[in-house]
Amino acid sequence: MERFSLLFIVFLFSNSFFSQKETSSNILENQELIDFLSKKKNINYLNKSGYYFLEIPKEKSFSNRLAGTISIGDTSKLDIDKMDVDFLMNDYQYYLVSNWNTLLVLKSINHLKNEMKTVE
Repeated sequence: MERFSLLFIVFLFSNSFFSQKETSSNILENQELIDFLSKKKNINYLNKSGYYFLEIPKEKSFSNRLAGTISIGDTSKLDIDKMDVDFLMNDYQYYLVSNWNTLLVLKSINHLKNEMKTVE
């Protein structure tokens, strides 16, 4: 019984340690994302180069990768900042554009930062 109690206590402490580490990592990542999106030059870059459209793949299932479904009226006046989409630090995001039957792909912030470094 003591052995079980000891294992249980170790499990609780290790679990809380790892969840705190993950939580603080998420907080830092969210702050980095907020900082990036608060700069006008970054938003301008997002509107020009932060996304692209992709035909829906016929052979591959894509629905498990979708972050959501959106509708876009006119791509020439696309303002990514005013759309209900989310950028991620390390992952691309995929949105189904329902009225065009296509995918909107948002590049990851880290990918965009690397692109911006090569442009400057």
